[in-house]
Amino acid sequence: MFFLFGLLVGFLASVPPGPINIYSISQALRFGFWRSVSIRLTVAVLDAVYCYICIVFTSLLVSFLDRWAFTLRLAGTAAIIAAGSHLLHLARTHRSLGLGLPANNNDNQNKIEPPRVSHPIIFTTLMYVSSPTLPVFWLTIGAIFTSHGLVTHHGLRPILFSLACGLGSLIYYMLLARIGCQLQKTMKPKFFETAYLVMAIILYLLAAFSLLSFFLFPHNRGIGF
Repeated sequence: MFFLFGLLVGFLASVPPGPINIYSISQALRFGFWRSVSIRLTVAVLDAVYCYICIVFTSLLVSFLDRWAFTLRLAGTAAIIAAGSHLLHLARTHRSLGLGLPANNNDNQNKIEPPRVSHPIIFTTLMYVSSPTLPVFWLTIGAIFTSHGLVTHHGLRPILFSLACGLGSLIYYMLLARIGCQLQKTMKPKFFETAYLVMAIILYLLAAFSLLSFFLFPHNRGIGF
């Protein structure tokens, strides 16, 4: 039963929109389903690791995040800005790169393969660990499930529960990427240019909010943010 709860928790944890969601779907739009799979695997692994640490090593995680809060926020903000700049570049060069265009059997020989995703694991990890809400979420999940006896602080059960959460997250991002790939096959180039531009603007706004909120709300820094 707790494994099913873990799948549900991992799935629902990934639904709220944020930088990782935007980055994931933008790379699926650009590269396709399998060429952007490293982003989804990274998030799933991080979800499982965070969940396990929040259950077994709660005080260690709180101490780490409180001590390195500003450094993590700066690194995460830089990663979000870099991802936004990358999307802005795609919005300007989308047609020349031939990304998102429907396949044409007559010009397969002239088709240019898009480059691989630029540092997806680094970008995704920095966005994840700098998030002000994810640690609080996983600490809350750990407290709820351990207090009700569904998951213990030791043994095999917290490992299985954490893996279930990671698997639930992976399922969500796989579905999200599949939707992106379907859009890639059916939408016109103008749609992609607009989508990349909008996602870049959203990422810039999220980066500004992430950094400014650190100074505007000093009482919410660290794990309590």
